[in-house]
Amino acid sequence: MNFNTESGRKRNAGRTSPVEFVLSRLENVSNLSSGWNALCPAHDDNMNSLSVGEGVDGRALLFCHAGCSLNEVVGAMGIRVRDLFVQRRGRR
Repeated sequence: MNFNTESGRKRNAGRTSPVEFVLSRLENVSNLSSGWNALCPAHDDNMNSLSVGEGVDGRALLFCHAGCSLNEVVGAMGIRVRDLFVQRRGRR
């Protein structure tokens, strides 16, 4: 995978889908019929409590069943909420 560094954060250079980018930053990823689950990076997780899915528009969908907020999860991964979306050319 190819990442660029911007403001001290690793960013997806558009070479992978948002879901692939997110999954690459998680531990203990398991494939499910409806998506994936993994250890939540925002809390001391000993069982997979983070669900990961892909929206119809390609965005990465995240939900922590232990109650961590989206901002807590992406912050613990060192990314931003906007990294969960397909980047369109010409948009910032």
